[in-house]
Amino acid sequence: MKKNNGLGHIVHRFDNLYDGVKKEAERYGDKVRYYYYEGKEEKVFTYNDMKTRVDHIAAALTKLGLAGKFNCVTGDTHPNYVAAYIATASTNGVIIPMDKDISEEQFANFMQFCDTEVIFYTASQQKKMLSCREKLTLVKLFVCISAECDDFPADDERFMKFADFIEIGRKAYEEENIHSAEENVPDKDKMCAIIFTSGTTGTSKGVMLSQRNLVTATLDSNAIIDCKEDDMFVSVLPIHHTYEFTCSQLALPNAGASTMINDSIKNTLRNFAKYKPTALILVPLYVETIYKRIWSEIDKKGMRKTVRAAMKVSDALLKIGIDVRRKLFKDVHEALGGRLKYIVCGGAPLRPELVKDFDSFGINICEGYGITECSPLVSCNPMGWKKYHSVGLKVNSVHVRIDKVHEDDETGEIVVKGDNVMLGYYKNPKATVEVFTEDGWFKTGDIGRIDEDEFIFITGRKKNVIILSNGKNIFPEELEEYITASPLVAECVVVGRKNESGDETSIAAIVYPDYTQFEGKTPEQIKGEIDSLVADINKKLPQFKHIHEVEIREEEFEKNTTKKILRYKVK
Repeated sequence: MKKNNGLGHIVHRFDNLYDGVKKEAERYGDKVRYYYYEGKEEKVFTYNDMKTRVDHIAAALTKLGLAGKFNCVTGDTHPNYVAAYIATASTNGVIIPMDKDISEEQFANFMQFCDTEVIFYTASQQKKMLSCREKLTLVKLFVCISAECDDFPADDERFMKFADFIEIGRKAYEEENIHSAEENVPDKDKMCAIIFTSGTTGTSKGVMLSQRNLVTATLDSNAIIDCKEDDMFVSVLPIHHTYEFTCSQLALPNAGASTMINDSIKNTLRNFAKYKPTALILVPLYVETIYKRIWSEIDKKGMRKTVRAAMKVSDALLKIGIDVRRKLFKDVHEALGGRLKYIVCGGAPLRPELVKDFDSFGINICEGYGITECSPLVSCNPMGWKKYHSVGLKVNSVHVRIDKVHEDDETGEIVVKGDNVMLGYYKNPKATVEVFTEDGWFKTGDIGRIDEDEFIFITGRKKNVIILSNGKNIFPEELEEYITASPLVAECVVVGRKNESGDETSIAAIVYPDYTQFEGKTPEQIKGEIDSLVADINKKLPQFKHIHEVEIREEEFEKNTTKKILRYKVK
C-alpha cells in the first residue's frame, strides 16, 4: 500500500529568494529568526531584520556599481552571510559560498576562476583575505560582515567594515529610493549560485544552481518535514554546504522556526541545554557522536542491561499506544536539552540499529538523501513512516528511476529529474554532458533500488566500487557498515588492493578504533581484537566479500567540512 509523503501541514509558497524573505517578514515580523554570538555577546536577529538587511545590501551593491556581479561569501554561519547570499541573487548576481577551511591557494584560485568582484567574509577569514589580496586583482571590495573584524589594511581601500557598507545601503534605500531587490524581477532559470562540490574524489566542480532549483528544494523540504513556528533548531553544520543552506537557512525560516547558531563545537552541549532545540539537522558523524556519548554515560553507571530491558518494555507498550519514552529515558532527553523530537540526517548512510535505538528513546530520525547537483534534496523518510536502511520516499518535485545495466539486476544507478536539478558545471561543458543521460536525467553516481512502496535504498557509490578479478563488484559501504556497527570502531574505510603482479585484488579494511574502549591495551592487543571482529564478520559474508587484510590507524581519517571522509586520500 502506498502512502502519501505529504503530511498535510501548511507549506508556504514563495516565488524566488527575495519573495521568501519578504513573505516571512510579513508573517513573522519581529519573531526571532536567529540567536547568535559575536564574541561573548548574545544577539538576536528577527525576520524583519532579515528583510531590511537584504534590502540594504542589495541597495549598496547597486549604488557601488556591483549589482549583477559574481560575489563570494565565506566564513562562519552568521545572519549577514545569509543576507549577502540572498541580496546577491536578488540583484541578478551570482553568489559563490566557499568552504571556510580551504587553503589560501585554493581560495584564490576559485576566486580568479569565477571572476569574483565582491567578497563577503566573517572575521575568522581576515588573515586569509590579507594573504590573498595581492592575487585577487579582480576583487573590487572585501566586506567583513561580522563585528569582531578590525584588522584592516591602511594601504588597500578595497577593505570595508560592514557598518560602513550597510550605511551606504541604508542611505541608498531610504534616501535615494534604490529598492533593487524589491523591484527586481529575476529570471528564475538563470544561474544565481555556484556551489563547489566537496571534493571527496580529489576534484571539485562548480555546480550551477538557479533560484528555481533552490526554491524547489526548499519547498520540498518544507513539505516532507513538519517544521512549525514553535520549533527551535541549533545550527552546527557548515553553511557553505547546500544541505545546510537549503534545508536549514531557507526551509526553517519559511516555516517560522527559530535557529540558534552554534558558536563552537565545544559549546554544543551547553547550547543544547540553554536553547533546548526541538529538532536538529545533522550529518551522520554528529548523530554517531551523540549516540556513543549517550551509551558511554549509560555504561559509566553500569546501566546498559537495565536500559536495554527498559527499551524492550517501552517498545512493546508503544505498539499498544502507550508512550512512556520521555519519562523512561528522561536523562537521555535532558542531555539534549529536554525537548528534542526529531533529527533530520543526510550526507551518508546511518546504521539502522542507531535509528532504532533513537526511536526507542523517543527521538525520531528522518534519514534522507541529497546531492549538491540536486540542490540537494532527493528523498527523505517521512516523519510518520520509515523503513530502516532506506533513505525514504522521493520528495514532491522530483522524479527518480533506477537505470540497470541488465534488466534482471537487483540494483542500478539512481537517476533524477526535476526542477531541483542543476543547470550544469561552471565552465565545464564536458563534465556536464557526462552526468546526464541522453533523455535528460541526472546520473547521481549512487547505486540502489526502489521497493514496492517507492522507498529508495542506496547500496553503494559507483565510483567507490571494488571490482574483483572474477568480475564481482564489492561496494565498500556495505562492509564498512558491518565494521562500524561495533563499539570498538570509530571509523573505517574499505579499499581494494592489487597484489604485486597486479592480477588479483583483495579487500582491506583500514580501521581507526575507538581508543576509549582499549585503555591499557597494547597495539598488538588492539589489532588482535579488531582482527577477531573482522573474522566474525567474514563468517556472515559470502566468500568473495571476505576482508583479507586489517590495518589499524592511530589518527582519524582526514575529512571535509561536512565530515565526510576523503576517500581518495586513503590507499
